[in-house]
Amino acid sequence: MSHFTPIVASARVAPYAELAELTGPGDVLVLAPHPDDESLGMGGAIAAAVQAGHVVHVAVVTDGSRSHPGSRSHPPDVLSALRRAEVTTAVTILTGGRTTPIWLGYPDLWAPETHDDFAEVAERLGPVLSGVSAIWTTWPGDPHPDHQRVWRLALWCAAGAARPRVFGCPVWGRVQEPVIGAGCEGMLQFRTAPYRELKARAVAAHASQMTGLIRDTPDGFRMPRELAEHFVSTDEIFIPA
Repeated sequence: MSHFTPIVASARVAPYAELAELTGPGDVLVLAPHPDDESLGMGGAIAAAVQAGHVVHVAVVTDGSRSHPGSRSHPPDVLSALRRAEVTTAVTILTGGRTTPIWLGYPDLWAPETHDDFAEVAERLGPVLSGVSAIWTTWPGDPHPDHQRVWRLALWCAAGAARPRVFGCPVWGRVQEPVIGAGCEGMLQFRTAPYRELKARAVAAHASQMTGLIRDTPDGFRMPRELAEHFVSTDEIFIPA
């Protein structure tokens, strides 16, 4: 895969952010639509924030159980358990063991999308949200329904008393045509060079998505090596709400 969308070209000339601009003074909440989005989209910034003394909470919204449809070796329940173990390993790598992911467990492709659903998640995350000054999630221009829904979930969670700032980090919007009308005003880059070794290890921890680990389904997802390397080797993109 060699095609990257204009969002990547735009990011190359976007200004760089200091970490404090992205975190604010308090805790950070990462809302990952699927296990692996936390590593791909903002893994370097997670590592940087933890090393700077911030508490970083990582909530994984869906279980990732539909990445390999029809697999007999990894039916949905087995795949969900595997992906939960993978994201736990990845987050341990990025945070030095300081964070255990919050597993919300919604079915893959069924991320919350109604106000009632959002309120339920916000209630579950209530103790976390009280100390959060920033929420990092996926960009609403990503052409994946779970990514778009979780962006709206982030905005809902940010509407509480603490009013944390919300940033979207493009994942699929880097390589597929972004959603028409998705904004990228105020785009920032974050330098990940000091954290790329950790990020590479975290991405690799998602072996079900990055390798041929699951071999018995022709429709199973496997991220092209070039794309995985792109996420590790380029600086991260943060687009404010």
